[in-house]
Amino acid sequence: MKGADHEFCVHESYESNAKQPSMIYFGRLVGRSGRNAVNKYDLKKRSYINTTSMDTKLALITANIALASPGKLCYDPFVGTASFPIACAHFGAMAFGSDLDGRTIRGTKGRNVLTNFEQYGLRSRWLDGFIADLTNSPLRMSRCLDAILCDPPYGVREALKVLGRKDGGGKEVIYIDGVAAHTYGFLTIFGGSDLTIARLPDYIAPKMQYSFEALLEDILDFAASALVDSGRLCMWMPTANDQDSELPIPQHPALQIVCICVQNFNKCT
Repeated sequence: MKGADHEFCVHESYESNAKQPSMIYFGRLVGRSGRNAVNKYDLKKRSYINTTSMDTKLALITANIALASPGKLCYDPFVGTASFPIACAHFGAMAFGSDLDGRTIRGTKGRNVLTNFEQYGLRSRWLDGFIADLTNSPLRMSRCLDAILCDPPYGVREALKVLGRKDGGGKEVIYIDGVAAHTYGFLTIFGGSDLTIARLPDYIAPKMQYSFEALLEDILDFAASALVDSGRLCMWMPTANDQDSELPIPQHPALQIVCICVQNFNKCT
């Protein structure tokens, strides 16, 4: 039957090498698993990825733990190629993200974060991406986020950096043609009756090294200020550093640990 109101299933359980089932289950189908989503969002089939793109299955699991669903707003401060926002959008949530490296968001001609959402028909659930440093976030501090999902750089394949200079300087403003370069402003040139808008040359802000422990503290402080009541911060982190020193699970007085999931990776986790 097509379009039936109910579907019924029969499951047979067999013992090892048994010819007859030891138990037969009969019941109404309540729901199917989401395993097909793993194949749908497979990184091998995705138009735009990089070396740090989160595994599809892990991204979907993280979005599920974050309780991503219709009507919720999810944010990834280390968005990269948007594996987490895509997973959140799959569950119906609205998503957006930022990254210190704007090249990953902009991508290349014809392939970028936006084309990933268009590939899966999720364009309407992607708000936008912007270049920003979590420690200097341009977001208005208000408790409006339902979930924060992130995979911070560990310094293995991607160096951990923030805005700033090693010598402590960098507060002086750089001007290009009388306009502050860091504003990414526009020059308006009037020529007769024509109006021409010319973009200033890209300003690359100086960056400096940053400790992972300090980053964890900043992420938790940000989550405590930005999450709504019962909102969730889902964050991946190593359990040990390069010197095999164990890293404790970070805690914050305004946040409660709900669950800790451990994935074995070779001899480390």
